[in-house]
Amino acid sequence: SCDSRSQSHFGHRKQGTLATVMDQATALLRAACKDAKVHSSLSAATAACTEGAGKQWALLALSKQSLSEVHAALAQGCGQLAVALVASQAPVSQVEVLRAMEYGGVYVASAELGPSANTSLTEAASFGEGPSLVLLAAPAAVKDDENWTAFRYDPRLEDAGNAFTAESSRVRQEIQGFLSRQNLLTLIAKKSLPSASAGEAEEGELSQGLADASKTVTILYSSDTGHAEECAKAVARQCRNGGFASSAVRCGTMDSFDVSALASEPLVVFCVATAGKGEFCGNGRTFFTKLSERSDLDLSSFKYCIFGLGDSHYWGKGTEDSKINFAKPARDLDTLLENLGAQRMLATGYGDDQDVDQYHTGFGEWKSQLYSRLGVDTAAAAGGGDDGPVKTDEQIKVETKQLRGSMKESLDDITTGQIPFQDTKLIKSHGSYQQDDRDLREERQKMGVENAFSFMIRVRLPGGYCTAEQWLAMDDICGKFANGTLKITTRQTWQVHGVLKRDVKETMRAMNKACMDTVAACGDVCRNVLCTSRPDVCSKALHEEILNYTYNIHDHCLPRSGAYHEIFLMQGDEMAEKTQIMGSTPVEEEPLYGLTYLPRKYKVAVAIPPSNDVDLFAHCAGFIAIIEGGKLQGFNVAVGGGLGFTHNNQKTHPRLADVIGFCKPSDAKYVCECILTVARDFGDRTGRKHARVKYTVEDYGAEWFKEQVEDRLGFKLEAARPYKFEHRGDLHGWKKCDDGTWSCGLLVPIGRVKENSRICLRKIAQELKGQGAFRMTCNQSVVLESIPEAKKAIVQKLLEEYKVMHSQETTVSGLRRNMVACVALPTCPLAFAEAERYLPTLVERLEVVAERCGIGQQDIVIRMTGCPNSCGRPSMAEIGFIGKAPGTYNMYLGADFVGKRLNTLYAESVNEDQIIQILTPLFGRYGKEREKGEAFGDFLVRTKIVKPMKDGRDWWTTPEV
Repeated sequence: SCDSRSQSHFGHRKQGTLATVMDQATALLRAACKDAKVHSSLSAATAACTEGAGKQWALLALSKQSLSEVHAALAQGCGQLAVALVASQAPVSQVEVLRAMEYGGVYVASAELGPSANTSLTEAASFGEGPSLVLLAAPAAVKDDENWTAFRYDPRLEDAGNAFTAESSRVRQEIQGFLSRQNLLTLIAKKSLPSASAGEAEEGELSQGLADASKTVTILYSSDTGHAEECAKAVARQCRNGGFASSAVRCGTMDSFDVSALASEPLVVFCVATAGKGEFCGNGRTFFTKLSERSDLDLSSFKYCIFGLGDSHYWGKGTEDSKINFAKPARDLDTLLENLGAQRMLATGYGDDQDVDQYHTGFGEWKSQLYSRLGVDTAAAAGGGDDGPVKTDEQIKVETKQLRGSMKESLDDITTGQIPFQDTKLIKSHGSYQQDDRDLREERQKMGVENAFSFMIRVRLPGGYCTAEQWLAMDDICGKFANGTLKITTRQTWQVHGVLKRDVKETMRAMNKACMDTVAACGDVCRNVLCTSRPDVCSKALHEEILNYTYNIHDHCLPRSGAYHEIFLMQGDEMAEKTQIMGSTPVEEEPLYGLTYLPRKYKVAVAIPPSNDVDLFAHCAGFIAIIEGGKLQGFNVAVGGGLGFTHNNQKTHPRLADVIGFCKPSDAKYVCECILTVARDFGDRTGRKHARVKYTVEDYGAEWFKEQVEDRLGFKLEAARPYKFEHRGDLHGWKKCDDGTWSCGLLVPIGRVKENSRICLRKIAQELKGQGAFRMTCNQSVVLESIPEAKKAIVQKLLEEYKVMHSQETTVSGLRRNMVACVALPTCPLAFAEAERYLPTLVERLEVVAERCGIGQQDIVIRMTGCPNSCGRPSMAEIGFIGKAPGTYNMYLGADFVGKRLNTLYAESVNEDQIIQILTPLFGRYGKEREKGEAFGDFLVRTKIVKPMKDGRDWWTTPEV
């Protein structure tokens, strides 16, 4: 420790001259390390480094030149060398000091010049396994620097898991960036090989494998959907569990790695996915471009192996495009590395989505060879590490205390904009998804900062009904916490986008104050229950009665976990614990869901004929209102609908629900419960792509499913009663209700409430406070309800003033009235192509063609999604588009107008011009040859332009006429 004389040097905080600060550092070093041998230059210290000479200290002023010299010396790995870099002027950057850890086996510390540095200097002096580097900053140089963080990294504590310690709970932004790029805790470390005297067994594959890997293994991936990332992280976990020190295994994106450092890497494992038309994913594109420009690199001592992911039928089975573009980035990288002189350690492996288990088949074969070469093939695959995901969704649900996980803490962590992997799964059940702006990914990766993370939050709004006051609250929320817009979804509710992590809880609390929440709006639970929104299908009283039954169904199937309130709403010390009388902790149960909840999401809709605006047959469970004599008799029950699938995965397909019977109105909630529990107990929990209710019905049969439901109900369902659907569209314009109030249907293009429409709807809500209401529709629009006669003219004037579409004339065309699109890019992580931002542009071009063909005002259902998960229900559109790559879509035609028939694949991988070329003659024929009242989809089937898709199981084969 320092004596009183040395302490006097640090009794003030004034920034002295460099000479003064260097004197202070010398005194501190000699006081902390009694026998320290201190040199004024690095060359002198290096020259004095001989066996048994002890640590030789170089005391240097911090500068670019001294940092360059220090890095060169550290690369030599001399165990006797110790360097103290002294910073006397602000600002003080710690990045270059952090980089010293990359050499492996280097003690690194950062401390203020003063007594607090004693520990760092003492540990550095005693570190004999390699060089030591300590950054000493003059107190005045870091005064008022809120981000300054003193830290120590001692490789000797690596196995104990606490090698890195920070003196402050607030980690400097530079350090956090370093951590997020995995350059801090996944360091290069030395790994011993079997000794020369080891037995032959030791010198076999293990020796060869470790020799191939030398000191370290680096795993780099390029991934959009996460599959290549999962492969890379599986390799990293296996290496750690197989004996590699955690610090000897690095795993990160290709773009996070410095191309110049490749030559010094003994082995790099690449996992490369394919994007677009044979292109690199966004987080690998820059790496490949830079590597292509570096013909000067000498990679003769560099070993590599590659696993490529692709789909051999993505651009059509047996086509030249599919052949050329299958795993093209992986093959291009292999060729480039070979041309640069690198040594291929293992033949390139390929994962094909056409295999039975998709890419898993090829990955399983390739990784077994890799693990054998690395000597980690006998290790258990399960394990921790920081590379997740290491657990399935089912494990996560069971182990996270009824959907709590670590969300309460992770949402309070302001050092990063994202939350841990398992929390991204759990937060869905609370109505939110973690997203990032994909438009900014490449730019932010170049800057070395994490993606622009934010959260989408979806409101629970059964039947789409809200008061004028609630609309105003949501308008305030989107302006204060989100991106200034509201998105009306096909789930008949709002979403807000762009909510930063620090604002998530405040957003939820603001919704709660307006008597709204987001419970079960997403996740493996019963989600927002839909109900027909058109006011012209029945009397207002009857409509309200059916809406009340919708509420009953929804509330009955809600999860009972208190996690939502604990995580998002409870605040303050007095709410830190939930207790009952006598202080006992309440026992929480989920009577319907248990610990595992459902295998997948459970979607429910209530339709009121003749309107099928909810697309009832696309749902896991559906209830069709049967009205006779102006009274609700009950509901026909349908099960097994769902539209999501995976491109070219023939085990997945859309399916329309089967009607299995009839129930009384009061029994609807119990029928819904029993359908839910059958899905809970018999749904496929081994593969999420095959876990929806539709596959349970498809696999076991609708009759078997009905019997299971009846067994749980305790009575038989009655025979289904007659009904007829006539349309799916929304009401546009005014309608007077039987109670004397008015309703007005508006068109909100693609459901995005912004600019003029947002201003207008806010002003309307202010006028209707305490009187009117709003109903979101499943076609992404709004119906204004319960408007008093005295307010009708005011509302009409506002609609005209802000040019909000609300009539046959103002909605422009039949295509525009019936277009639906999901959000897709830039925030949806699953999207392959644009949807919301692009469909209006495409429709504008098609409107010109339609008008020329005399069908401009003909209602035609046109929908687009950025991926085959089908949030916009494109498989039930007369014209449907599903994204395959940027600017490229599969086009499906021939669904019926009322939502009882799927469409059929008509053209693969088409762009905008090709779409116009295909639809122009079809519109022309329809304009001339259609029968009276014939819808476009029915015309295409009647004239045999497309074959009708009678059953979802025929999705991958051409259906027979």
